Amino acid sequence: MWTAAQRERLVLEHRVLQGQGLTQFTLYHDRVRDQYYVYGTTYSNAGNSYDLWIPIPRGYPDVRPPLYVRRPNPMRMASGGTVNALGLSHQMHTLGPGPSGEVQICHWRDNRWHAGITLDKVLLKGLLWLEAYEQHLTTGQPIDGFTRTMREAS
Repeated sequence: MWTAAQRERLVLEHRVLQGQGLTQFTLYHDRVRDQYYVYGTTYSNAGNSYDLWIPIPRGYPDVRPPLYVRRPNPMRMASGGTVNALGLSHQMHTLGPGPSGEVQICHWRDNRWHAGITLDKVLLKGLLWLEAYEQHLTTGQPIDGFTRTMREAS
């Protein structure tokens, strides 16, 4: 069951996405299952199309939401394998795969997540990851060569 405060926050999140120019993403409500999610198609600087999906966990905004690449699935690597097969990978900034084997982008450490982080920030990290992924395809270098890793809290 979603609280009134959570539902209000999700309405605000949608407004923030639209206000920040991330209009390719929409926050949806599946009324039958009473689930919320963000979904949208974005294009890289090279013109390639990607679908990003954020299922909103019941504990949001206190719980970090996952960020998945729904399409393409699987995602190839420069070496010929798939990013999906890696699961948790520091070098590729990925976590365990999604419910349909989707690549899960590591966007925030659980211990650094807090309710003040909005979904537009999550999506911005996803967009940066996609650009780094395309650089990986071009150069063969892992994504961590193009993005910085969030330091552990001290």
